[in-house]
Amino acid sequence: MTTAAPTRVHLPRPVAPALGWRAWVTPAVFAAIVGAFLVITPNLVFLSMLEADGAWVVVASSLTVAAGATVVLGVLLARWSPGWATLLTVVPWVLVPTAGWFVYGWWLGTMAVAVVAAVDGLRRAVLPWAVAVAIAIYYCGSGAEAVLPIGLVNAGTGNGPGFQWVVFIAHVVMFTAAVGIAAAVGAERRARARHIAAQVTEQHALEVESLAGERARLARDLHDVVAHHVSLVAVRAESAPFVHPDLNDDARAVLAAIATDAREALTELRQVLVVLQRTSDEGERTPQPTACDVEDLVASAVAAGQPVDLDGEWREVPPATGYVLYRAVQEGLTNARRHAPGVTARLSRTQTDGAVGFRMTNPAERVAEPGRGLIGMRERVEALGGTMTAVVDDDEFVLEIRVPLVPR
Repeated sequence: MTTAAPTRVHLPRPVAPALGWRAWVTPAVFAAIVGAFLVITPNLVFLSMLEADGAWVVVASSLTVAAGATVVLGVLLARWSPGWATLLTVVPWVLVPTAGWFVYGWWLGTMAVAVVAAVDGLRRAVLPWAVAVAIAIYYCGSGAEAVLPIGLVNAGTGNGPGFQWVVFIAHVVMFTAAVGIAAAVGAERRARARHIAAQVTEQHALEVESLAGERARLARDLHDVVAHHVSLVAVRAESAPFVHPDLNDDARAVLAAIATDAREALTELRQVLVVLQRTSDEGERTPQPTACDVEDLVASAVAAGQPVDLDGEWREVPPATGYVLYRAVQEGLTNARRHAPGVTARLSRTQTDGAVGFRMTNPAERVAEPGRGLIGMRERVEALGGTMTAVVDDDEFVLEIRVPLVPR
């Protein structure tokens, strides 16, 4: 594996969150609160300063309503773009030089934008929060009057002249706390969503892993069982004319066709098994053969015409170890039939106090590339802490397996 040179990665800039209908609930609630506050606020911004005819009264009232609608719209758009939302809430302030005072609901709209934006992260609330603080400085330092539902008030009423620090600090603490609470709520929601997504991902991974394990076990058992018995069919069909020399030509042709089909089936089976992955998980769901079944396995091979010399014995082999030994012997006999048909295979079982195994030999002219059977055999043996060697020595293929009696 080669290692690529370090590459500078440019991360994308944060974007507004995807807005489904649920995302509009929070800004809609705050927009409704601000809108209700503006509705119950007396329309005094221009009416009290104008001593003109009814046309100017209509214009002034319309400007006041439009200013309030702009603020409400800004609150609604707070999650989409806090910058544009903040701009909409400060647009009505262009009327302050003419009116001489402002509607407190406009300032409340800027605070609401900061709170709503904080739900998606504190960074998104920095701009509206800063604008709200700037308005607080103006309100507490200039003596400007604000229109509230109770009428006109200013920051210095009853507190004397000068900058009104108490009022300023109260306002800053109030909407800073609101922004912090909103940010905490948003962080908790995102954490919960990530936790749920992680659980879904974990569940999916477990399902995929379980499926891969089942497919791997199927691949191993399909190769070990089907290849073994199909090869027996081929050997029986090929040896039948020699065992029964009185067969007529038609019977010999049918048996030859059966042998050919069996060999082709083995080839196609191995091609299909390419798509199945292997794993070292040895868990099984049904009873499996053990070391006690090896003698029956050898007897079946001999009955099919494969000469096998068996010696040695195994005593009290654990089921998991016995299963691995059975499959290893099965694969060894299959390889012997495939690479050295008609030649005697010698199987010697061995057992010591701490390990059990066998040595299988049969003539071989060359070293073949390891197939899926040998690879799967090695996986099974090594999964139990054992060792496997498969070499050609003096034109003889030697397979040696050694597995601890107590699997690791």
